[in-house]
Amino acid sequence: MTSRAGAPDAKIAWLWNQVEKAREDRSPERARESLDRLLADPSVRGTPDEDLAVLGLCQLDLDCGRHREASERMAGFDWHGVPSPAGLLLAADVQLRLEWFAPARDSLEAYLKAIPEDLDARRKLGLVHLMLHSDDEAQRQLLATARREKNSVPETLIYLAMLEAKAGRLEESLHLLLQARDLAPADQRIEHTLLRIEALRVSLKRKALHHDDLPIEDIVAGMVTGMLELHGYAADRAKAAVDVWNRFCAVETPRGRKPAIWAAALEYAVTRSGPHFSQDQLALEYMISVTQLREHYQKIVDVVGIDDPRPGDLLSETEKAGSDLSGHLRREEMAEVISQATRMLGDFAGPGELCSWVFERVPPRTEPERREMEDFLGMLWKRPR
Repeated sequence: MTSRAGAPDAKIAWLWNQVEKAREDRSPERARESLDRLLADPSVRGTPDEDLAVLGLCQLDLDCGRHREASERMAGFDWHGVPSPAGLLLAADVQLRLEWFAPARDSLEAYLKAIPEDLDARRKLGLVHLMLHSDDEAQRQLLATARREKNSVPETLIYLAMLEAKAGRLEESLHLLLQARDLAPADQRIEHTLLRIEALRVSLKRKALHHDDLPIEDIVAGMVTGMLELHGYAADRAKAAVDVWNRFCAVETPRGRKPAIWAAALEYAVTRSGPHFSQDQLALEYMISVTQLREHYQKIVDVVGIDDPRPGDLLSETEKAGSDLSGHLRREEMAEVISQATRMLGDFAGPGELCSWVFERVPPRTEPERREMEDFLGMLWKRPR
């Protein structure tokens, strides 16, 4: 009786041992096989072992660039019982890599209640607060960590530099980065952070220049067409997206600072009848919040009436709104060019060559439009292919 009851426990312990051995041997395939076997065992269901196995598979997915698979696993994740500190730290790592900053904050705070002396976790908590725009709390956490580390850990200085740059204090930011570079002269992440800080500087400048207007609405059609191509949809879905966007712009002038929000809402509008990504998944793909997607989707629905099966008369709508037909033609031209560029990503040597190819065919009308197109094309280039 006792041996039979102990057999499942022995098997589970053996499988965890296999996972650890595979990690030590740097064999993700064997680690994945053992984790899959753990989850297949009925005795694991509804236990902390199931939680740790799911999180372990998410880590493996993220290590090989399968962000969508990891986000799908985590979408329905919930703890069975009280999570251990190790489990909380593992969950925080996965959530942080998925850029699910609010859940990562909650996991790190719960972990630090049990292990308050872990400076690495406290540093990550500071970064999470930075990404959630809780800048005062981010500064408090990071400064306290830096003091305890005696300013000797490059990562803490890098995060403080990002915080200074975000507040527009670029001189202080550069000083911190130089300190970090002195500590780790071969660390390429410092160079990457310099680029991120420059992006923040440009973002702040744009906000000062453009306020609430979106001066580059033409790029939205190109964005959504490129993303639909990457997401595996046929050309007719992209055409439907451009038609809906033209009808919307004939009545309303899009507002905001981030075209990706409109593009994500537009993709959801034309794919929601299936097959489609959820709003959470699309927000992750376009690097925006679910709330932003939902609000902009509702605006499109309210104006265009997407549930109406009749396509509408675009020319008459344009005439009623007093719009210029050339605006529609440009959007369709840009959508076609970016769709073609997305299919040809492997033919370009780098993001600069990709931008040059697109700009030869649809030259940007304004400097803000050029920067927004460069940002989006750079994002396309970095995606796994």
